[in-house]
Amino acid sequence: MISINKAFYLSVFSLFSLAFAKGQDKVPFGVVKAEEGYAMVRVHKDDYRKIIDKIRMKTGDVFVYVKPAPGETEWIWIKYPEKEDTEKPFVRYDSITKEGMVNKNRVVFVDKLPQFTPSKSKNGKSLIFTDDSNPKIPGNQRTKVIIDVYPSNAGFRKQEKDVDGNIIKIDKTKTWGIGKELPQGMTEIKSVRVQQPGRGSVFVRDAIKNMFQPTMDFNNVGVTAIDNDHIFLYMINGSAENRYTTIWTIKQGKVESQIIYKNPE
Repeated sequence: MISINKAFYLSVFSLFSLAFAKGQDKVPFGVVKAEEGYAMVRVHKDDYRKIIDKIRMKTGDVFVYVKPAPGETEWIWIKYPEKEDTEKPFVRYDSITKEGMVNKNRVVFVDKLPQFTPSKSKNGKSLIFTDDSNPKIPGNQRTKVIIDVYPSNAGFRKQEKDVDGNIIKIDKTKTWGIGKELPQGMTEIKSVRVQQPGRGSVFVRDAIKNMFQPTMDFNNVGVTAIDNDHIFLYMINGSAENRYTTIWTIKQGKVESQIIYKNPE
């Protein structure tokens, strides 16, 4: 798989000033939302007008918005991860290898979907997002997504560094939000819990492992949904050269996939 390079990270966020992106505030993620239940992505080679394939994306599939498609008014250019043939209970994508055009009428920016109401726990260590879209549903029966953030114990775990001295792995897993040293008072995501009537789950460990310095600022984190079966949690974590952006797809109450990449400020 080909890693997204730094130029792509920066170009994604610089595009926010473009006219098309005026409706998109926080993160460059979009999601398929079509009455037909799918959207076709036109895959191109060299000249963007040379269509070599068409990929079917389902409602709820997430992509990264890149730019308006050249010379088009109804199409946008996107990047999206290549899915494996064998389905897995959960998959983390930290590279994006596919790109193409999709009709903008079949997609929506994730942070423009209906938002869950944010709050914090009494001890200040948990972020709580509640679906208050239907006031007729009693408060204790409303869907919630809870992010637990606690001091990290990474200092006691095995580290691997690159030739420049950057910590790149802890316990053989890629790290996010840190550089050459572990910051004093470093925190990490300890758990993410989903509470739904008739459903309930805790994110698998692989979905939150080594995600350091998570934000506690509601300007940089949010939960949105298409419906009860398709919920999205996004975060902008870390800072400066160690900032990273991520989104999880929660399908039918369980985490299904995650896109995560570094995007320095």
